[in-house]
Amino acid sequence: MQSRLDALRRLANGYRRAEQEIVRRYFQKPRSRREHIRWLKAQAFKEHAAIRPLLNILAVYHGRIDREIGRREFEEVAEKFAEETKHARLVMDLIEDIGGTSIKPRDLVWLPEDKKLARVRARYSKTFAALLHGSKSPSEKEMRRKDEEIERAAVTLTEGGGGALYEVCIGLRKGIAERKIAAAFRAIHADEKDHKDAGARRLAGLLRTARDYERAAEIVCEVSAQRLRMRNEQFGFPLTDAELKELERRCRTPFRSDGIGAATRRSVNSRPRR
Repeated sequence: MQSRLDALRRLANGYRRAEQEIVRRYFQKPRSRREHIRWLKAQAFKEHAAIRPLLNILAVYHGRIDREIGRREFEEVAEKFAEETKHARLVMDLIEDIGGTSIKPRDLVWLPEDKKLARVRARYSKTFAALLHGSKSPSEKEMRRKDEEIERAAVTLTEGGGGALYEVCIGLRKGIAERKIAAAFRAIHADEKDHKDAGARRLAGLLRTARDYERAAEIVCEVSAQRLRMRNEQFGFPLTDAELKELERRCRTPFRSDGIGAATRRSVNSRPRR
């Protein structure tokens, strides 16, 4: 099973490098403050959207610690809430610093391709789609269901694109605005890396059969492909649709050579392009 987990990690890392390519293309030429603020507002929405659902879950869980809710389970949700709050604050502070004006949550932007990403995630886990995008607060029953463990772990493996955006931004050196971006995203990067590691750890105990592996791989491909379109829109479409499709092809080529089943190859390759 370790070989299957390693294959999934390689697959996710291929998409991580593809996201990095999109972000690097954006930063290849000088950008105005207005251009930076546009993509930062979209990023701030992504960070801020999970705060309310997580807060609601914590309020329910708090009165049930050491009964229906274990202390570790409560701690995990509390840590996630603290992280998302910190990340939203950092990005919104950055927007104010670069733009010179105050910003409120209502000023943040949920872009169309990010909405599509929420729908893709919801096909595999409505709970995680709600938490990551703040479209609604999942019920306690939904949070505690056990019949979508592989789906949730696979979605977690794709969360944040493996830190792709942050890895590019922390290396920015030219320009005052770019150096401020680097400082803010350096503080976020370590948390996002932990999310990817958490997904891999969960999958390690779940990949019992070839079908489990194929299911997880299908989810990683589907979610990550839409992530590329989300990221490309966020940064003002630095890549053409043809270039995006080529990135996808490169991501999936090593995956096909890892010996996945024919059923999964058909399910991945036959899905309509977005």
